Amino acid sequence: MFDLIVAGGGPAGSGAAQAAALRGLDVLILEKSEFPRYKPCGGALSRKALSLLDHPLPQWIQERNITGARVHYGHLMLERHRGYDITLLINRSAFDQHLLDRALLSGAEAKTEKVLGFRDAGECVHIQTKEGIYKSRFLAIASGCQDGLKKEISGRERRKTNGVCLVSEIEAEEEGISERLGSALDIHFGVAGGGYGWIFPHRGYYSVGIGGLCSRLHHPRQVMRRFLKENGFSEEMRLSGHIIPQGGNKRRVARGRVLLAGDAAGFVDPFTGEGIYYALASGKIAGEMVGDAPATSLARSYESRIEKEFGGDLRYALFFSRIMHSYPRMLLGILARQEQVLERYLEVGSGEMSYRDFMLWLLPRLPLRLMSTGWV
Repeated sequence: MFDLIVAGGGPAGSGAAQAAALRGLDVLILEKSEFPRYKPCGGALSRKALSLLDHPLPQWIQERNITGARVHYGHLMLERHRGYDITLLINRSAFDQHLLDRALLSGAEAKTEKVLGFRDAGECVHIQTKEGIYKSRFLAIASGCQDGLKKEISGRERRKTNGVCLVSEIEAEEEGISERLGSALDIHFGVAGGGYGWIFPHRGYYSVGIGGLCSRLHHPRQVMRRFLKENGFSEEMRLSGHIIPQGGNKRRVARGRVLLAGDAAGFVDPFTGEGIYYALASGKIAGEMVGDAPATSLARSYESRIEKEFGGDLRYALFFSRIMHSYPRMLLGILARQEQVLERYLEVGSGEMSYRDFMLWLLPRLPLRLMSTGWV
C-alpha cells in the first residue's frame, strides 16, 4: 500500500512525487517509457516556471537564454527585447530526467510500467498494470492528454478543445544560429489555423514546429513542410507530433481519491501552447494536497486551489486566444506592428504580468490600435 501512486514521470508527475515524498509519504511513479526519453517540444522554460524549482537548474540542461521575440504576420515583422531573460531554452529530455532524479532523491520510487486502468475502491485506489495490481491511498494521473486514463475523471475530450503540434529538431552550426536569431524566439502567425509556427535557437540545433487547433489545422504535415521550405529548411526533416489540450476550457480535474495534473488536466496556455509551468505548478499542488487535505474533501480542495493559483488566468488566456484568432488580420497585425503591445505581451510570457492584467490593459486600447492600422 502506497500513499500516492503517480501515473507518468514527466514534469507534472515528478513534481507531484517530489512534493509528496518531501512530506514523508510513500510514493511510487509508474512511467511507461525508460528515461531519458525524447519529448517533442519547443523546449521553452519561462521565468515563472523556473521560479517553481527549489534549486538552480544545472547548466548542462540550459541551452540558450532568450530576451525577446521576432514576430511575423504576413509581410509585417517586429522584434522586441526586454532587459532580462524572458525564457530559457532547455534540452527537454535532460530536463525531464533531472526532475525525475530529484523526485527519487526526495524518497520516491519509480518503475517502468504503464498504468492500464484504475478503480477508486473508497478506502484506496487499485491501479492496474501488466505486472499486476498496486494499491494506493491516492492516485495522481500525469500521463498526458492522449492517455485514456484521464477520461475516467474528465470524460471524453471535445475535438474543438484540442490542438495539434508538429516539431522537428534541425542540426546547425552554433555560429549560424547566433547570427540568425541570437537571443530571440522567431514566431510566425498566420501559418497554422488557430496557432503559429516557430523557430527556436537551441544549442547546436533549431526547434522548428507548428501548432494549431485540430478543428482549424486540417493538414498539419502539409503545413509543416511548407513552413520548413519557406524558412530555408529541408521539407524531408523527421517530424514528431502530438495532441495538446487547449487550456481555459471547463474540465473536471479531480474525483474522489484521483487527481489530474499537467496536460492530463488540460493545463496548457491556449495561446502559446506552453505547458511546462502548469505541469510543474499542478504537480506540486497535487503532491502537497494528498499530504494535507482530508480524503473526503481532496477533490474539492484541489480544484479550489487550482482555480486560485492559475485557473482564472487560463480563462483570460483563452479569451485572448479566441479574440486573436477570430480577427487575425487586425489583431495579429497589431501584435506584429505595435511595439508597446508586443512588449507588454513579453511580460506575460516571462511571468511579470498575468493574462488578466494584460487583457485589462489591452481592451481599452484596442479601438485606437485598430484605427492606427487603418483597418477600421
